[in-house]
Amino acid sequence: MSSAARGAVPAAPPALPGAPGEEAAGPVALLAFQLHGMRFTLPAERVLEAMTLSGERWRRMVEMAKLGTLGQSGLPLIRLSARLGLEPPRTERGALVLFGTADKVRATLLIDDIPERTHGRVTVLPDAWRAAFGPCEDMIGGVARLADGAQAAAIDLAIGVAARRASPACADRHDSAHLLVRTGRAELEAVRVASLSGIREMAQSQPEAGPRMLLLLGGAGETLAVDEVVGLAPEGRIERLGEARMLVTPSGRYRLLEPDATAPVAMEGARILLTAPAGEARMRLGDLVRSMGHRVSLADDPRAARLVGGRFDILLFDLDAYDASADRGMPTRARRIGVSSAVFATLPPGFEAVVPAQDPVALVAALLQTRARAA
Repeated sequence: MSSAARGAVPAAPPALPGAPGEEAAGPVALLAFQLHGMRFTLPAERVLEAMTLSGERWRRMVEMAKLGTLGQSGLPLIRLSARLGLEPPRTERGALVLFGTADKVRATLLIDDIPERTHGRVTVLPDAWRAAFGPCEDMIGGVARLADGAQAAAIDLAIGVAARRASPACADRHDSAHLLVRTGRAELEAVRVASLSGIREMAQSQPEAGPRMLLLLGGAGETLAVDEVVGLAPEGRIERLGEARMLVTPSGRYRLLEPDATAPVAMEGARILLTAPAGEARMRLGDLVRSMGHRVSLADDPRAARLVGGRFDILLFDLDAYDASADRGMPTRARRIGVSSAVFATLPPGFEAVVPAQDPVALVAALLQTRARAA
């Protein structure tokens, strides 16, 4: 979360919505606590220990949290109130929570309250309600109904996620990402990104004319040759005009090229950790990646990949904001794709590709390679 988003919590903490959708199957163990008069929970599944601290021990931990590391251990230390974008309360006691798996600590969390263990049912929070949670909206994954009947905001952290955030997998989101292409006509035409399984360059007899591209569509052997992939289309809606289907956007209409029966590629999307500073650029990047059917988690700390073990297939990493070695220690099974405005003569160690920051088509092509491998 950017520093601009941090600040004092609103005078009246936002009220939790009513029962917001489908609940997780059965109650789960939770750690419940309060910040600024509002109740929160963390999943207890990965909590190895929660230690109460006070006085000088607490103050030392607060100073360590400003550096982001627990002493000489090298473990990340996160002060939760600051990570949520809330003004840390003035308190002389709190708790140090150790997260990990198989008795191995992987991360530590500092909480400005004494948490209590309880049980509750967690409901995934609809995206439409996220703005109700003020500066910490990107950290709230759901609503927990506790054993005593009270409700609490369920925090969604990579080091312990209680319930998966609602996936934007509906048809209109799939249709929100299109490529604009040229096929020898004066007008640009469009192809759904969700219908593609790959993009390949075609050899031709006149290299000076630029490479033609072969688009691989979902379905057995379906291909589409185009003269040029121009870029990403503005977001729009699909309409029929006679026998033709059109992508209608604020800047114009584009005929859809793929056959009407071509379905989005039938496979589970990759699990992607997008590590970039919070802001409009990250939001656009995340929306593009989600529109391809991938599941995206966001992080603004370059060390975030160390906290999540093998949970992600791809790390999408902002090389303009962070040094390429900042995520050292990330699980090697995950593919690394960098995004940068600079030109790299050679790939940074461990990275499979680096795509230009202002070239969404290059990113689409890099992620489509993921689909081809998974298939």
